[in-house]
Amino acid sequence: MRLTDLRPLYERPGPWASVYADIGGDVEDVRAAIQLRARSAREQLLEQGADARTAQAVHDFIIDRPSPPGRRGLAVFAAGGEVVHSELLPEGPTDTTADWAPLPHVMPLLVQRGARIPHMVVAVDRAGADISVWTADPEGHEVLAGGREVEGSTDPITKVHPGGPGGWSQARFQRRAENTWDRNARAVAAEVAEVADRFGVELIMAAGDVRARRLLQEHLPQRWQEPLVDLETGGRAVGISPEHLDAARRAALAEYAARRRRASADRLSQELGRRALAVQGVGPVVNALSEGKVLTVLLEDHPESDTQLWIGPEPGQLALFSDDARLMGVDTPEHDRADAAMARALAATAADLVVLEGGEGPRPVDGIAALLRHA
Repeated sequence: MRLTDLRPLYERPGPWASVYADIGGDVEDVRAAIQLRARSAREQLLEQGADARTAQAVHDFIIDRPSPPGRRGLAVFAAGGEVVHSELLPEGPTDTTADWAPLPHVMPLLVQRGARIPHMVVAVDRAGADISVWTADPEGHEVLAGGREVEGSTDPITKVHPGGPGGWSQARFQRRAENTWDRNARAVAAEVAEVADRFGVELIMAAGDVRARRLLQEHLPQRWQEPLVDLETGGRAVGISPEHLDAARRAALAEYAARRRRASADRLSQELGRRALAVQGVGPVVNALSEGKVLTVLLEDHPESDTQLWIGPEPGQLALFSDDARLMGVDTPEHDRADAAMARALAATAADLVVLEGGEGPRPVDGIAALLRHA
């Protein structure tokens, strides 16, 4: 995942309040529960030395949020007396947590956010298609960013049955139907490619009629052939369950994200074997980040980790030791969580972050490794 959307967090000085709270509605008196969580966040921040204005801003923001149904988390980042960024999360924490530190503590957010993958669902039949584009808004909601309907010709669209008119007439009618399907598929493919390019989608999912899905794949431009996934489920017909289609979409998205993680882990193993464009362990990864050489960081999530780095005001100023930070020109280095310092460096250099899950390749040294842009 790219962290460039978090750059505004690093464009203003800290210290930062980072709060994770459950604002879901599974308890009987949800408003009272949320008020308790907001109060807990404010008290934790004040105990850690936060200024009263920032602590109160976080408290008020949590109180004012509408409570979504089910368990839902909220990440809040505040500095200088105001909330700068917030996101809804799929799961709320068991306990409200609040941190007051030089940098925002974004790793719990990134772990739950996963890979934000803009994608498209094309529900297709032989007459046309319904196109839906899914992205995430700045607050973490998965949103339908765009939709379009393509209606092709229906004259003719159905072949005659074997018992129908025979001879040359039947053969011509069948060819006309197949030509109609092909023209409609070309129109759908052209629209799909145009919308995919405009929204920058990474994945196209096709649902519906088997023959129509095959024709769509044939007529898509080559650049969209590989990112096409067959959902093998309903399409535009009356009676198709939207819930069933949405479940298939979410399953395909999760599989695609897992496939990308495995590909990154495989490449890491190859590069480490060659002793080429990869490093592992906290020290080598920190050095590579400070030099701007990192293409992708692969990281195991360890929220209990107390590893600290010394940092300066610039994203590339991070080091294991304070003396090394001073050699980078930092007059008064501060120390903060290693994952917070690394996230800032990744956001600044448009590098990727891959959060590894169990079984996805060998475990890197210290639970962290990096693929490099150059040796």
